Amino acid sequence: MRPRGVARAAFYIDSHGFGHSTRSMALIEAFPPDWDFLLRSNAPDWLFEKELHRPHKQFPSPLDIHPKHSTGYRIDPAATRHAAARKVAEADNLLASEADWLREEGVDLVLSDISPLAIAAARRAGLPAYGVSNFTWDWIFEPLFVGFGPDGVVQTLREMMGEATANFRLPFSDPGTFPFGSVESPLLVRHPRKPREAAREEYGFEADVRYFVVTFGGIEREIPNLPRLKDFEPLQFVRVARPVELSPGLAKKELIRHPLARNFWILHAPDLYHPDLVLAADGVVTKPGYGILSECMATATPILLDSREDFREFEVVKRVVANYPQVAVLESRKVEELDLGEALEKVLASPPRPWRGGVDGAEFIAERIVRGTD
Repeated sequence: MRPRGVARAAFYIDSHGFGHSTRSMALIEAFPPDWDFLLRSNAPDWLFEKELHRPHKQFPSPLDIHPKHSTGYRIDPAATRHAAARKVAEADNLLASEADWLREEGVDLVLSDISPLAIAAARRAGLPAYGVSNFTWDWIFEPLFVGFGPDGVVQTLREMMGEATANFRLPFSDPGTFPFGSVESPLLVRHPRKPREAAREEYGFEADVRYFVVTFGGIEREIPNLPRLKDFEPLQFVRVARPVELSPGLAKKELIRHPLARNFWILHAPDLYHPDLVLAADGVVTKPGYGILSECMATATPILLDSREDFREFEVVKRVVANYPQVAVLESRKVEELDLGEALEKVLASPPRPWRGGVDGAEFIAERIVRGTD
């Protein structure tokens, strides 16, 4: 039997991009070291093995219920509606099985980022459950179901989230996404481990050269029109090599020039810690996902942000980043065509504004959950 104050937590972490995983790891690191974590996630094993510096066990999750995509990270509304409706139709069996698993593993509480079914499974097992996110899936799905039959799917998922012991609402959020109430929390983000100059040296960035990192998180996307990048010299652009691209036995970090653009580089870094890379960079070209946004905002790193009009969260993101001169929002067409000139001028013209809010979300949330279990 575990001593009082020591808990075994099951953390359900959505695999929709890497942002859910990276912020969840930041939260896990903030809990007492004697807490035991079981990760229920379909995110790649290597991500947690490389980034999470405390003991844990990872299991696949049957409870993911996120959007489906057509190309890149553009939502396929019909496929999303079909998948969500099917998951809700199977909910009774899924929840019964999951509640049994929670009991068998001796779990004391559940965290979810952010499966509503995980909250419902915890309550069915008689366990406290905590949601952590800047949105809920029912809120994201709601406009996709308008005009496509009854909204039973959305309502069911919303009621599941409402069963949480507490929902911690992160920045880049609308209070209405948690209609049953939430605890407003500071930015939940991983922090750099090195000073900026040390990070730049580690990644091979020359002292008098500006580098922009190009990243679309865990959602694969090819970068078209690479030769156009030469228009923006002397700026240099960097993409991190995917795991399958890493050379076997690579022991050091290398910047390798891309054959299609002389100022576009592939960074081969087997032990990359992404917040250090963001701090080292002079800017980032990216999608509006929470993980990369939080790392950039916490370090005041300039951002060229691709639009994502099909994702409801984006409207909230635009309202927030409008207060920061180091952020430029681009039409998707401009990103796809690498028509970046005007945006680059904008974000590099003014001193960046520091984040207006705390960046200690991990400590804030962990302290309140631990306090609730004592």
